[in-house]
Amino acid sequence: MLERLLIRDLVLVERAEVEFGAGLNVVTGETGAGKSLLVQAVDLLTGGRADPGVVREGAKAAVVEGEFRPSARAALRVGPLLAAWGVEYDGESLILRREVQAGGKSRALVNQSAVTRGALRELCEALADLHGQHEHQSLLRPGAGLETLDRLAAVEGESARYAQSLAAWRAAAARLEALEGSLATHAERREWMEQAALELDEARLRDGEEDELRIEAARLAHADRLRELVEQALGRLSDGEAPAVDALARAGRALEQAATLDPSLAESLPALDEARIATAEVARALGEYVSRLEADPAALEQVESRREAIARLVRKHRRDVPGLIAWREELRHELATGEDAAATLTQARDAAQETHATCVAAARTLSRRRQAAAQEWGTRLSKEMKPLGMQHASLGFLVEPDDGPQPALGASGLDQVEIRFSANPGEPARPLQKVVSGGELSRVMLALKVALEAQDPVDLLLFDEVDSGIGGAVAQAVGERLKLLARHRQIVCVTHLPMIAALATHHLRVDKSVAAGRTVARIVAVEGSERVEELARMLAGDRVTDTTRRQARELLGAGA
Repeated sequence: MLERLLIRDLVLVERAEVEFGAGLNVVTGETGAGKSLLVQAVDLLTGGRADPGVVREGAKAAVVEGEFRPSARAALRVGPLLAAWGVEYDGESLILRREVQAGGKSRALVNQSAVTRGALRELCEALADLHGQHEHQSLLRPGAGLETLDRLAAVEGESARYAQSLAAWRAAAARLEALEGSLATHAERREWMEQAALELDEARLRDGEEDELRIEAARLAHADRLRELVEQALGRLSDGEAPAVDALARAGRALEQAATLDPSLAESLPALDEARIATAEVARALGEYVSRLEADPAALEQVESRREAIARLVRKHRRDVPGLIAWREELRHELATGEDAAATLTQARDAAQETHATCVAAARTLSRRRQAAAQEWGTRLSKEMKPLGMQHASLGFLVEPDDGPQPALGASGLDQVEIRFSANPGEPARPLQKVVSGGELSRVMLALKVALEAQDPVDLLLFDEVDSGIGGAVAQAVGERLKLLARHRQIVCVTHLPMIAALATHHLRVDKSVAAGRTVARIVAVEGSERVEELARMLAGDRVTDTTRRQARELLGAGA
């Protein structure tokens, strides 16, 4: 639900803060007062195109900010999106903000985090749906016919089964394609693969061997210098004129004697003894090292030869040692596959054919459900159009399945679905977007929304032009359907008809005035006796009388 809307420097609006409530919210005002500005503001907020012409003359930027409180159903849709974008969300409220600069740049923010316009539109698909001007119509989007019919037909189960079978078939087909490609070149590659496998087997490669060989080569190449340095260290530790081990031992004995005179010195004895033991251990290890160390040209040549053999394999096959080890396993698998190529290929083809047949069957089941639903809902929706002022209109769905021997299996099945509409008797039904007017389109959407009341997940529906060219009983029927929709979601309706405005839970009015030579539009809440006056104005224009006030009160009483 949209709870609050802040508008600043948008066309004629210098600043306005509007609060909306649950149920049916209506927006009224004299012709030309700027009622469409509120629609324009919500359109911007939900990701509509930003035109620098919307910035109020003399202002740097237009700003629209809205506070939404998503329903539990909408929160399940928006929560994962916001988490994926790294946007903070407490599960309660969302602050959406759109800024359009006079220079043409714009930016969008959700809970103070910048998002793209595309992301904003994706997010708001779960929050709001605008109906009025053609560019706002979700019914005119590609795929709207299929999506609407599927929701009316409640084919979630069939759609899920088809999606699973489609994924299984595509996986089997991909495996078959890869296998056929591999086997097509297997014969000519077999000798080369066998030679490469033999070469790798003879190399007996080990992960980490290169580092071991590098260290061993350095030791053998510098054996004389290593002996010299290590013997110097050994001499200072245990074999020289004043070896460190002996010095530490003498220091320990002296400190022991001193500790008999001052016991506090005894605290240092353990550390000194540990140093002596560690030094002796190092000396012992160095002695063993020196005893084993000797220049060995033959061994060095052998190590270098091994290093060069490994380097040659790396260069030849353009893989490092871990890559070569992994590749040997791949060669083993590919050679084994080639040995049983006929059986493997037969199995893959059988799997692809079986999963394709299952997928086609699931697609045809889904298509039959759609065709049955199209027939049922075409009749019901055409009847629903009559009380909305289109006595002779027909509204339905054209389902065109691909029934060929090798049908194209798309993400949604076999079907192309169009919403078809005819406003007049004798006229053939044609694609909705080609024949419907703005007012008719809003009433078509209203009929669909009433039909989809239980399934529609959107929190806010905004209707503009829904009452275009109607009055009397038709207007009353439109109003009753708006009120019906408002039982389970928030409705905002821009209207010029008092019988619709009288049904509102919350009433807003747009006023236009001139101040200091500038035209200014204001959006104000209409409450109490002001509602009577506003409805009376809508009934009689400037000639408000006691009679029109009484009629206004009767309308309010009937709409309560």
